Amino acid sequence: MKVVVAPWGYPKKWNEVTYVYNELTEKTKSSLSLIKKAENPDKIIIVCADTLGDDCVYFFKNPHYNDIKNCAESLIFNFCQKELNNFTPEKIIVSYGFGEFTNTKFIGNAVDFYYHTLKELALIFADSLPEKNEKIEVIFDATHGINYTTILTYRALREILEILAYAYDVNLKVLNSDPLIGRETKFDKLNINVIEESKILPKISVYRSNEKPVREYHLLDDETKGKIGRGISTFISQISFNIDKNKIFIFLGSFLYALPVFVLSYMMKTLELKDKIEKIAEEFENNIELNNSGKLEIIRKWEFRENFANLIKAYLVSSILEKFGFNRLDDIPLSKIKDLKNIFYEKFPIESNRIDVEIGSEEKEKRGIKGVKEKITNEYRPYFEIAGKEDRDLDKRVFFAHAGFSYNVIELKKENDEIYIRIYDKYRKKTEEYITDSLTQFERS
Repeated sequence: MKVVVAPWGYPKKWNEVTYVYNELTEKTKSSLSLIKKAENPDKIIIVCADTLGDDCVYFFKNPHYNDIKNCAESLIFNFCQKELNNFTPEKIIVSYGFGEFTNTKFIGNAVDFYYHTLKELALIFADSLPEKNEKIEVIFDATHGINYTTILTYRALREILEILAYAYDVNLKVLNSDPLIGRETKFDKLNINVIEESKILPKISVYRSNEKPVREYHLLDDETKGKIGRGISTFISQISFNIDKNKIFIFLGSFLYALPVFVLSYMMKTLELKDKIEKIAEEFENNIELNNSGKLEIIRKWEFRENFANLIKAYLVSSILEKFGFNRLDDIPLSKIKDLKNIFYEKFPIESNRIDVEIGSEEKEKRGIKGVKEKITNEYRPYFEIAGKEDRDLDKRVFFAHAGFSYNVIELKKENDEIYIRIYDKYRKKTEEYITDSLTQFERS
């Protein structure tokens, strides 16, 4: 699967120039046109800010935020149709901008652009995950991005690709043309340059936060913030996010720390996560106010927080797990643990070897869980009892060092020559605390 992602600024000001890329040339107003011909991608995604809607707000007597967003999207779409030979991108992401313009003033947290773009890109990739052996190649064209749109789109994209890299071979290529602004009047061609080419290594950033996924915009006056805050609390209660917050931490923490029993025990349903993401995003836009007393002000009364990103990452990880045939289990076959290790942790030699030792790989049959196979019965018993060990108090270092397979953390049983594992309830709460407390606390003003 090959995808091109391109942050764009204001295309109406772009001049027609001759671009050169991969020994091909084309006279056009955008580098994207030539990149499309040279790379033949499966998808092209353009990311822009809603501030492009400044161009047409004066057409509306009493505009709604959707009118502004649709204006921005139409501006990009019409430019692609008229200037780029009827080219239609797979998706135009209109994210949240800020600043004052000719007809409008956009007010809100600058980082909202990142969170919304992360959400949109995650949904796109989750809906089109390739098969197991297919590579993912992403081309990021930075030619037309403007300051924060380029930085925040790249940040969101890279975080998503690093999660995908757990299960796929992912490569990223970043392109940028020779600069046009500030050059001499006479020039013939602009080269589209490769400024980064890298194989993406698996990584997931998870932060623990006590906050809701959204909060009132921090620069509102105190009275308004109080009112908005109460509305947010009611809304979050309605979608049961507070109930799910710790589950998300445990699930993502288990995935981060390579604890396969806990990954499958706390795996979350993608449909439920997606529903929460979409409800939060919808209510976020319902709380965008337009003040038309003078220059039109677009005021975002809510701002996204890190737990919104955690919700998105949980959705993406769950989507990949489901794609490879995994689902939430209380009774986990040992064969499923091995499959999970082979797909998601084989790129991590230390974690992979640690899991092998604990479950008992083919080379280490007499060690780990397989080493006590003959002592396992068809009724669940604690691992320490089967192995003839003492039921000692759970130790945090031992818990992580043994990939969650500590003697007093799990129970084992055997059915039809398959070993099944489940979490031992006596220490469940303590293991949950170990995982959650080990996540870095996120603090942002």
